Amino acid sequence: MPLPVVRPGQTDPAVPRLKRALVDALLKRNHDQAAAVINPSSRTYGHSAVHGVKVFQRDKQMKPDGVVGARTWHALGFNEQVVDTHPPALNGIPFEPGLIAIDGRWVDKMLGAEVLAQRKAGRWSGAINSGYRPPWYQKRLWDAAVKKYGSEQAASKWVARPGTSNHGRKGGQGAVDVSLGQQLDASSARLFRPYSWEAWHVQLVGTRELPEEPTEPEPRDVEVPVAELEQRGVTMADVDASIEKLLQQMDRPNDELGEADRESIDAGYDPEAATTRTPEGAKG
Repeated sequence: MPLPVVRPGQTDPAVPRLKRALVDALLKRNHDQAAAVINPSSRTYGHSAVHGVKVFQRDKQMKPDGVVGARTWHALGFNEQVVDTHPPALNGIPFEPGLIAIDGRWVDKMLGAEVLAQRKAGRWSGAINSGYRPPWYQKRLWDAAVKKYGSEQAASKWVARPGTSNHGRKGGQGAVDVSLGQQLDASSARLFRPYSWEAWHVQLVGTRELPEEPTEPEPRDVEVPVAELEQRGVTMADVDASIEKLLQQMDRPNDELGEADRESIDAGYDPEAATTRTPEGAKG
C-alpha cells in the first residue's frame, strides 16, 4: 500500500508507522529529548513529531520543513511508493471549501491570507494554535470542556458554546487563536483582537463579535460525519485526542506556548491548489 505525504496536523493511519520509525531514528542519533515527547500511538502528526522530523531532516541535510515526503520516508527506511493524497484531515477535521492550512490547522481562507501576508512580510513571527472548527467539532469540544472543568459555567470561561464561536465561520467571518497575538494585531489594519482580555484571538476587521445566543443548530441536532471521517481513515478516538490536546493548550495563554509548539509551520500549504495533483489556548 502506498504511503502518503504527511503534513503537520494531518490525521492518517500511516502516522503511527512514521512516528515509531522516527523515534528509533532519533534515539540512534542521540536526540533522546526530541524522541521522548512523541506519542507513537496517535494518528495525528502533531507538534512534537513535526519537531522530531525537522531534527531528523537537518541531520540528513534535507530541507527541515516538517513535511514527510518520499525522501524523508525513504530516509526512515521505508521503500513503498509515496503519493500525495489531498486534501487531508488536520487534527481530525476534514478539509472543506473556503479553508486553507496554516501550521497544521484549517483557517478561514480570507483571514488566513491576511495572516500569512504578515508572516511573509516579517511583521509577525507567531503560529496558529487553533483555527476553523465545524459545528460537530465545536460541540464535541464543548462537551469535553464541561466534563473537564465540571460545569457549563466553568467551561464557558475557556470554550464558546456550540453555535456561538467565530471559529466555526468562513467567508472572512472566521477567527484564529495565535501566539504573539498582539504583534499580529499591530501588524495590519485589517486584523484586530475583539476581546482585549484575550491576546491570542484574532479576526478580520468588520467581523461581528460573538452572538449572545447560538446561531447554529441546537447541540442535539449537530451530527458527526462518522462515515466521511472513516473514509479518510480518521476515528473518533483521533478526534478526541486532538480535542484533549487543544484543551491542554487552553490551560495556558497561547502567547506563552513554547518553541516546540511552534514547530508546525507548513510552508503555506494550500490544499485547494494541491487538489489538481494525484492523490489553544483561548476561549473560542
